[in-house]
This record gives sequence, C-alpha cells and structure tokens, in this order.
Amino acid sequence: MGTFLLVLQILAGVIFIILMAIQTDKAEQSGVMGLGGQGGRMMGSIDMPVGAERILKPMLKWTGFAFLVLSALAAIEGAGKFQLWHLAAAVAFYVFVMLFGDKVWNGILRMFGPQN
Repeated sequence: MGTFLLVLQILAGVIFIILMAIQTDKAEQSGVMGLGGQGGRMMGSIDMPVGAERILKPMLKWTGFAFLVLSALAAIEGAGKFQLWHLAAAVAFYVFVMLFGDKVWNGILRMFGPQN
C-alpha cells in the first residue's frame, strides 16, 4: 500500500507542476512557459476564466488537493498510528502560519539578511 501511495503522490506532484507551468500569468496573459496564453482576451475584460483557463484552474486546484491528501495519507501510514493530537497540532500550525507567517518570515529576513 505504501508504494501505491508513493506512486500516486509522485504522479499528482508531476501533474501539479505541469499545470502550474501552463497556467496563464496575470501580468503578461501568457503561460509561464508560453503555453497557456492562447485565450486572447484583453486586460480590461471581466475577470472570468475563458478558453483553457476554464479547465486548468479547477484541475490545478483538485490536483493540489489530491497531492496534499496523498501526502497526509503517506505520512500517517509511515508513522504507524495516527492520533487525534496530530490533527490538532497540524491545524494549530496551519492557523499560526496563516496569521503570523508573514511577520515571522520578515523577521527572519531582517535577522539573517544583508547588514548595511
């Protein structure tokens, strides 16, 4: 079962990277590798997905979600026994990072960044 989860996780990761590479860029309206810019819409148009964007954005979202779920399942299987406090610690860490991550990161950059 562990090998199967690993293969699925690698597959989801590779698909996620490919979808990120062909997704359109807001500034240039072209893909990162030049593959996603065949929509032909103008900057002033309504912010609605058109063309390939209609398919790529949901696929990207669900592929990323699948990668996260597969990673969690692989970690649970690798650890042997999952306990409720693991979930509580993960949720607390997520909330902390979402609320204070920018401040912590900027503090780290100031501390270890170039000194003038």
